[in-house]
Amino acid sequence: MFKKYTRKLAILALLVAVCGGVASAQGPIQKRVNFSINVPYRMRMENYMLPEGNYVLYQINANDPDLFALYQGDNMRHSPIAMIRTVRRDYSATRYPSHTNMRWVIDESDQDTLPVVTGWDIPGENGWQIIAVVPSHSGRAVMTRIR
Repeated sequence: MFKKYTRKLAILALLVAVCGGVASAQGPIQKRVNFSINVPYRMRMENYMLPEGNYVLYQINANDPDLFALYQGDNMRHSPIAMIRTVRRDYSATRYPSHTNMRWVIDESDQDTLPVVTGWDIPGENGWQIIAVVPSHSGRAVMTRIR
């Protein structure tokens, strides 16, 4: 009798552990945008230049959806090169974007002006607009300050 009870209790404990793990894994998904640039770009609100290459923008905390880490390369095994504070760009009155889009501007009146990254869009959601960029210590070697 004791053996059957112990076995049922063990199975119940296993089910609770598995179900608890599945339930705790659900929640808001953190956003990730992979992008490449083939010419140097500036980051909005700051005079930092990004060299050519591959980058990842990653929403570091689902509870703070306006804070993104910027990683150089295709992975996030190293420290981010910068932290980017954003505000949401509301598309609810119009149509949500249908594809991922990096938003940038360029001053065409000055041929020496670099394009400036101002934000990005993710399909089916409001966009993000950059309001501040803070380079990390490792990012200062990558992102050069423009005077």
